[in-house]
Formats: sequence, structure tokens, C-alpha cells
Amino acid sequence: MSVRQEWRGFGSGPGHMQAVADSGTYSRMQTAYRAYINHSTACDACGHGETKCTKADELWKAYRAART
Repeated sequence: MSVRQEWRGFGSGPGHMQAVADSGTYSRMQTAYRAYINHSTACDACGHGETKCTKADELWKAYRAART
């Protein structure tokens, strides 16, 4: 996976480590997540987040796969 940890400082306050993906990984993740969200909000069977249909499950698995 092309995700690395980078330090993010905030001036005089404490900083933290943040996961940073390269542009290709980010693009795949963003595309897969957008497909999941678009489907879930338009699908009557998905119940607006309460339940998920088979297609939504497949899209979520595709999103999870894009993250690795």
C-alpha cells in the first residue's frame, strides 16, 4: 500500500502523525468511496444508511480493497 505516516505540526501546539496516501492510491480510494456514497443515497433498498443492499456491500468491499 502506498500510504505512509507524516508528522503534522501545528505551530506552538502539539502535532500528530497523519496517514498520507500517494495520488494514485488516493484517487482509487476517492473514486471507490464516491461510487459507494452515490449508490447508497440513491438506492431505495439501502435505507439511507440503515441497511445495505448487495450492490452497496460490493461497492464497500471495492472501497476497502482500494485502501490496500
